[in-house]
Amino acid sequence: MSAVDPALAYREILDMKAAAHYLGVSRSHLSHILAGKVSGLPAIPHIRAGRRALIRRAVIDRWLLEQEHGAVQAGVSE
Repeated sequence: MSAVDPALAYREILDMKAAAHYLGVSRSHLSHILAGKVSGLPAIPHIRAGRRALIRRAVIDRWLLEQEHGAVQAGVSE
């Protein structure tokens, strides 16, 4: 894995490559998540700028928290 440019490490808006790196998944898997094709996971809110998908870091963080909260709730209700 290549070193991340410190100037880009804390960008507010991420492209697919940066968002996939931030989440620790492949770009292909992230593309499936964005399209709502991953069973059990809602799509991450994003915008399209032409063919590029742009995602706010804060939206990813909120999405992760919502998924964690949902997983905890599902574990409690079973």
